[in-house]
Amino acid sequence: MKHLALTAAICAATASPAFADVKAASDTGFNIIHIATVQATPDEIWTRLLAPKDYWNKSHSWSGSTAGFYIDAQANGCFCELIQETDANGKVKTVGSVEHMRVIFAHPGKVLRMQGALGPLQSEAVIGTLTVAMEPAKQDGATRVSFSYVVGGYMRYKVAEIAPAVDKMLGEQFKNMLLPFTPPADEPPKVEGFNLDVENLDMAPATEAADANEAPADAETQDDPVADPPAPEPI
Repeated sequence: MKHLALTAAICAATASPAFADVKAASDTGFNIIHIATVQATPDEIWTRLLAPKDYWNKSHSWSGSTAGFYIDAQANGCFCELIQETDANGKVKTVGSVEHMRVIFAHPGKVLRMQGALGPLQSEAVIGTLTVAMEPAKQDGATRVSFSYVVGGYMRYKVAEIAPAVDKMLGEQFKNMLLPFTPPADEPPKVEGFNLDVENLDMAPATEAADANEAPADAETQDDPVADPPAPEPI
């Protein structure tokens, strides 16, 4: 069902609450970006994000229902779908499951990053990485939110056809997720000025070159795998 719905989207128009774009594409992959600013706190958006059963379109499910959708927001957690059926006695039972994506980074109220090939891409030799980032905007009570989905590898689809279809599908879920929140009275956001990589979120822009006389980092903390990660940078 998901395969048919996403393939049919290739020829359909797309609507988005804010900035949407197939930012980059090549013969082996593409990058899709959706950005919006809404009147909500990062924590409110985070809570909504983790309940995909409430906003994901069932047309983009494998079972025809989103009742079994969930996200376990911790490293190695699953964005999964339980395939459920109702027996003759009216009892719902789980008869299968699907992994849509796997969580590789979770920082509540800031970033959720997952890897997985969505829809018909699941049968292809590709890796897809979805970064959902959020931070307080300049407007009081508002938050900037972004989806960035990067796909690369070998696929039997033509990128020029499948990328717009994935863009439409992902944009629909992005819009649905934000439906409970109203946009502020402001200009729509642009992709320029947004950094969608968690490694740089909330950090000041890097200088072009470090001072040659600057002392090197402390050897005890440099490249320390257990040291605190850098603070996120504006999306």
